Amino acid sequence: MHTDLNLKTTVEIPPTLIDPLEGYFFDLEACPWVLLQKTAADPFFLIGYFKDPIDLNRGIDAIKVAFPEIENSFQTEELEAVVWQNAYKAYVKPWNDRQLHWVPLWSKESYTVPVGAACVYLDAGMAFGTGCHETTQLCASRLVDFFNEQNSKGSLSDCAINMVDAGCGSGILALSARALGFKNIRGFDNDPDAIHVCHENLSENPHVDSIHFTVDNLNSGLPQNSIDFLMANIQTNILMPFSEAIIKSLRPKAHLILSGILSKEIDLLRTHFETELKRLLPKASVRLDSRHKGEWSDLKVEIIACESSKNA
Repeated sequence: MHTDLNLKTTVEIPPTLIDPLEGYFFDLEACPWVLLQKTAADPFFLIGYFKDPIDLNRGIDAIKVAFPEIENSFQTEELEAVVWQNAYKAYVKPWNDRQLHWVPLWSKESYTVPVGAACVYLDAGMAFGTGCHETTQLCASRLVDFFNEQNSKGSLSDCAINMVDAGCGSGILALSARALGFKNIRGFDNDPDAIHVCHENLSENPHVDSIHFTVDNLNSGLPQNSIDFLMANIQTNILMPFSEAIIKSLRPKAHLILSGILSKEIDLLRTHFETELKRLLPKASVRLDSRHKGEWSDLKVEIIACESSKNA
């Protein structure tokens, strides 16, 4: 765990920067920043935690370049390691969606997982891969839906169901799928450091069978006509250019879960994928729907009927 991060810096920010900052942080694998507003009547603050002055200065400089609108001064203080650890715990807490539970390691002894529930323990760093972020939670909810649907059909143990967590980050969604009981699961990310984190999180869950994590991109990681359930918690500006590779990777009757989408972008993304689905799968029947959480949305695409040759 990151208990050596001993510098805290704080700056007040205008409310208009909340959405842009969330979008910016979502693209970071390891994010040292959090946004805080104590009550609805209080101002917003951007808070960062860093291990030394060099990292602190780099972090502040990067924020200033990306958001020159931040005019207030950053106020920095030094924290003892235990103070940092306790402050950080306030931002990452256990979370669940029905029978799926995500628990930070520091809550492992105090948190009671219900009998029969699926649980993933996380060595939670300051990153959106902890499950705190709405986009990850939207994907998890779709995963639990699919689990319950397959379980009711008695097909959960069907090893023919191939699941992929594309842009897996910390691996939380792939780990969740394995914890729920799915067999054939693969996760990939184009960042080798992310794959290292995946293996670290896997090691913290000895009750979960091994998962195949690889360094790949949305071309190399998505073989055509190979996936039954695909989760891509990435971003709109990445999902759209790779829509063809994403769609062609789907098997007949596949489920596609797209997340990392700002709600203001969901209509654009939906229209784009509807167009591409008609072009690439002209005779397929598809069903699309979206859910919303905070400022974020997802898009579920379900292939109702599709001949395998259409993905060729």
